[in-house]
Amino acid sequence: MELFSLFDPKWTEGDYRPKIDAYYYKQWVDFHMGFHAHASIEIMYVITGTCRVETKRQSIAMGKGEFIVLDSGVTHRLVVEKDTPCRMLNVEFTFTACGGIHPSLAQMTGSSPALQSLLARQTDYILLSDPSDVYHTLKSLVMELDAGIEVDQASMVHLLISQLLIRIARLAEAEQIDKAGRQTDRYVRKAVEYIHQHYDCDIQAKDVSAAVNLHPVYLQRIFRTSMNVTMTDYLANVRIGKAKMLLARTDIPIAEIADYVGLNSRQYFSALFKKMTGDTPAAYRKSVETHKWREPSQEVVIVDMLE
Repeated sequence: MELFSLFDPKWTEGDYRPKIDAYYYKQWVDFHMGFHAHASIEIMYVITGTCRVETKRQSIAMGKGEFIVLDSGVTHRLVVEKDTPCRMLNVEFTFTACGGIHPSLAQMTGSSPALQSLLARQTDYILLSDPSDVYHTLKSLVMELDAGIEVDQASMVHLLISQLLIRIARLAEAEQIDKAGRQTDRYVRKAVEYIHQHYDCDIQAKDVSAAVNLHPVYLQRIFRTSMNVTMTDYLANVRIGKAKMLLARTDIPIAEIADYVGLNSRQYFSALFKKMTGDTPAAYRKSVETHKWREPSQEVVIVDMLE
């Protein structure tokens, strides 16, 4: 049996990509599987219920929202007790030559330190708890696989597999950070994500704190230590950064942009924008438009003179 270990360096030394070999949903009830092994790498995701995955060395309990990545060749079995049915989504994959479909695994690791770190491990399995990102990607992947075998569909499947591996790698990296005792980084990362997802709303530091379940004073302290900026200033930077993008790249009226970035007061928005950029919103938009216009207009004048 040819094995396709996730951690074999040859997959990143050559022009290879991951390839799905099998996938299925299954509701398990009172099930005791015999020990077996796959040539492929297997992802077992618990949608509902609980189960136990046993290797020759260990018994691993799993519940809703948890998943395990079992390496190729690892002997294992699934156990589901009678009173705790378990619904799972399983995906098995190997590696194949790219054949014109990119990015390759080598290209992916080159742009993702988390994936590079994951592939450097040597372990039988990786057990992770999913905030829902991995499951959404898995579902999209399975539905795309069911859709057909057109060229565009094959490319989409590969992009989704690539996304899946990077999401798993990021989760694995975050878990290692947490195990190393840097729990505060996890809270700060969640706070940053919340700010980027809600900057267009009327949020304050207390709202961010509530979202990550920490006392506002404590979160603000660890946020400043980790990010070298207060949470309030970080939120302001995000908002003004988005405002600059809208002023430069869209025709949205300046009077409305304050609402787009979560600042209900247009006067406050103008004052904050000038404080942080040195320009009023109107002056900033004009300077961008002048820069865009200058070079094309000069080229037109030169052409007219030559004619």
